[in-house]
Amino acid sequence: MKWSFLLNRYIVTFASIAIAAAAWNLFVVFNDDGIVAGRVVGPDNKPIESATVTLYQKTLYVAEPRGKTTTDAKGEFLFTGHKYYRIWLEANREGLGKSPKKEYRLYFKGQNMTIAEPLRIEVKK
Repeated sequence: MKWSFLLNRYIVTFASIAIAAAAWNLFVVFNDDGIVAGRVVGPDNKPIESATVTLYQKTLYVAEPRGKTTTDAKGEFLFTGHKYYRIWLEANREGLGKSPKKEYRLYFKGQNMTIAEPLRIEVKK
């Protein structure tokens, strides 16, 4: 009976907030490596090998290029070490075409992200 004061609504509320904040901070610690992974496909949904993927940092006015990588035989790409909140990605394959720039807003700086929807290269006409 002497511990019943712990079930006070104020203590329960503040304890819940503290637990949620601790859980969020743990999630951030284990997911802030700056990894961005995804795939590049053509209009026929087949992977595009040797496409150049550019990572842009979204600033107030423009998107500045911050890194480039090349896709493998499966059309997959990987960036490591980015420390941005907002990024744009664009894929380009010489002689084939390029994808439109796609913007991604992250919840925290350097958030790891695997892009669910592949970047789709639109063939030049």
